[in-house]
Amino acid sequence: MKIYSKATLQFDHPTQAEAPVIVRHESFGAVPDWVKESKMFKLALSDETITVIESKEDEIKAEHGNTEDDEKAAAKAAAKAAKEAEKKVAAEKAEADALALAAGQQ
Repeated sequence: MKIYSKATLQFDHPTQAEAPVIVRHESFGAVPDWVKESKMFKLALSDETITVIESKEDEIKAEHGNTEDDEKAAAKAAAKAAKEAEKKVAAEKAEADALALAAGQQ
C-alpha cells in the first residue's frame, strides 16, 4: 500500500509481531498492508494527516492539494466577507441616519 504523509509518523504492528514502520513528513511511502490495522493509521486517516494513494490522480492531489476544495473554500470565504461588509455598511448608514435625525430634532 502506498501512502502520502503530512507528518512523520510511526505505525506499530497491532500485535507487535513486526518492527514499526516510519513514514517521513511530506513524503510518499510504501507500507505493509498490516499498517492499515494500526491505531496510528486509523487516526491519521481520519484527520487527513495521511492519504492512501491508489492512482496517479491521488498522488497529484496529495502533492498539490485538492485545488477544487481550495477554490470552493476561497469562494465561500469571499462570499462571507462580502456579506459582512454589506452588514457593516448598512449599520454605518443606519447610525448616520439616526444621528442626522437626532440632529434635526434638536
